Amino acid sequence: MTWNTIYLKLILTTLFWAAVFHVGKYAVALMSPLSIGAWRFIIAGLILIPVVAWQGGWSLPAVHRNALPLLAMSSIGVFGFNVALFYGLRTTSSVNAALIMAFNPTLVVVLSALLNREQVSYRQMLGLLLGLSGVAVVVSKGSWHALTALSFSFGDLLVLLGSLCWAIYSVIPKRFVSGISSTQVAGSTVVGGAMIMAMFAAFATSDFLAPPSTSIMAAILFMALFGSVLAYLWWNQGVQEIGAAGVAVFINLVPIFATLIGLLRGQSISMAQIGGALLVIAGVMYSSMQMKLAVSKPDLHRPCLEH
Repeated sequence: MTWNTIYLKLILTTLFWAAVFHVGKYAVALMSPLSIGAWRFIIAGLILIPVVAWQGGWSLPAVHRNALPLLAMSSIGVFGFNVALFYGLRTTSSVNAALIMAFNPTLVVVLSALLNREQVSYRQMLGLLLGLSGVAVVVSKGSWHALTALSFSFGDLLVLLGSLCWAIYSVIPKRFVSGISSTQVAGSTVVGGAMIMAMFAAFATSDFLAPPSTSIMAAILFMALFGSVLAYLWWNQGVQEIGAAGVAVFINLVPIFATLIGLLRGQSISMAQIGGALLVIAGVMYSSMQMKLAVSKPDLHRPCLEH
């Protein structure tokens, strides 16, 4: 696979994830977030099972050996992340959500230092501070009074919690998962997360088993196929080819695409969102400048992103 092909797939992946914020915002207004997430990953899991079998097969002994970290990734990175994101989208804008999620790579740097004992440089710490400033500007809508009074949107805080869940999901494999391909990690965590969400949705919602409307079904199918299956597979191919540090910077394109999609839909963009976006992206770019591309060694550091 050529580098141009890898980059094109990664760019398309971030475009799919940016679209998920807008499609998800529409869907949660008509159906419970838990039911939407459950059906999204049930469909994605049913597609990924034969895909994984076709690409390299399932190693059940390897899955069994890594059962605990895979279960943690399913619970935190699939169930926790998506529940926080979709419930957050009920009370915050899709652009705000994408901007806050752009802070994720810097959270990964911090968690990698704490969990995987990776050294954090002054450059990365400065990038973290820039990113935190950007998130603060976005969630406070540029209001110093709102910042000091902590009067943020509850949806913004839920999306920030979802970003933390995704960061935890991203750092688990490097230390705790071994002897299993990134494709199997993606398939296992998607299937596991689908089972957890389906169980909760069956007991906690009234619309999980109700036939969805045609428009909601189209939204779920889009998120399952493009935002989960293709995005997971292409992201993992990028990780295998150029390493986790190399692909992480592409996340910076998510808020840009989300903003452009919002403009095409006629949404207004505030100066606080623009300023916050610049700070977040500057922080992530600055902190990732010194990261080396792991070209020669496959890395399971970031197996997937399900927006």
